[in-house]
Amino acid sequence: MRIETNRLVIRDLERNDEKRLQEIVWQKNVVRFMKDWSENSSVPGRLQGYIEWHQTQKESTDVFENKRYAITLKENDFFIGIVGMGLEDTLNEVEFAYFIDEKFQGNGYATESLMALFDWCMAVSELPYMILTIDCANMASCAVAERAGFQLFEKRYPINHKQPNMESDCYYYYRKYRKNQSAH
Repeated sequence: MRIETNRLVIRDLERNDEKRLQEIVWQKNVVRFMKDWSENSSVPGRLQGYIEWHQTQKESTDVFENKRYAITLKENDFFIGIVGMGLEDTLNEVEFAYFIDEKFQGNGYATESLMALFDWCMAVSELPYMILTIDCANMASCAVAERAGFQLFEKRYPINHKQPNMESDCYYYYRKYRKNQSAH
């Protein structure tokens, strides 16, 4: 898969992305809000296996599969983050995920990549909408969601269940509908 925006390329993960990915997943806010990335990359080579699995899925357009894509700068293919989607099994809805290298945050790259991947997902699926669940403590990510056109539906307090990677006891639930469709 390859999507080009004005400033970015969203593409399949490649073997040579491992070093940059390893650096980014250990940054403070990625560890804070997406700690499964650092927990799953503590053993050298573990991310290489993850990337190799993604290489086997390159032709798939199944948005229910848990896929992650590289976000790179269009001008030089420099790896700056991850964007992806997949079935959030506790909610049974397709959810987006993303993170950007802290040196590149605040430039609209997460918003741009999220909007581009949303459009691609709508083009290859029949889903009426997609979701984001964001820890209530992660206000920067909430701003990204809203700039990308996601609407806040509610603040949720899971009972006897904690969403993966949650720092706080609640999360914001966002939805974005395909064009010409809205909440019922």
